[in-house]
Amino acid sequence: MANNFYQWWKNHRRVVTFGGFLILLGLYVSPVIKEAKYKNMCIKLSEKGALNKLNGDNIGETLLKDTGLSIEELAKIEGYRNCF
Repeated sequence: MANNFYQWWKNHRRVVTFGGFLILLGLYVSPVIKEAKYKNMCIKLSEKGALNKLNGDNIGETLLKDTGLSIEELAKIEGYRNCF
């Protein structure tokens, strides 16, 4: 029995080690991926809110002229600023 396991381990140790490494790497990276999803969702929602606010308010032509940006671009900037 022990000899069979030793032969199996000798033949498959690279695959088992590589698979174990991939599983541990996935567990390590999982929180980072989850945090990125939350930040992307925050940016989208914040951008929608800023877009509604900028469209609803009369921000004036001076802000648009001074920055050279559109209302959509200003909303994107505000979304990133709120979430990072």
